[in-house]
Amino acid sequence: MNMTVLVIISAIVVLITSCVIGYFYIRQNTLEDIRKDVYQLFLKAEHLYRHGDNKTKFKYVVQQARGLLPTWAQLFISDSFLDFTIETWFRITKDLLDDGKMNKSSGGK
Repeated sequence: MNMTVLVIISAIVVLITSCVIGYFYIRQNTLEDIRKDVYQLFLKAEHLYRHGDNKTKFKYVVQQARGLLPTWAQLFISDSFLDFTIETWFRITKDLLDDGKMNKSSGGK
């Protein structure tokens, strides 16, 4: 069998396996569950770094959130994507908590 065909077949098997594992992970952990876990990390960071700056707290949350991901997902999710996602969730939560409405009134970007 040609080496190229073997590589293509292996890549297809890896892709299918990753999709199946991803499907079951998402099925077990809804996006809401993941958000709750990240919110708890924010609370823990506030407690651990009471006198620290916000960048230190955020870095802690991102580092810990990466650990919540399955190992295979950690390979595919970049730090910048994780930073962006968590920052977005934080801004939404902050906006919702200030007056109970999603109206960008929290003073964030």
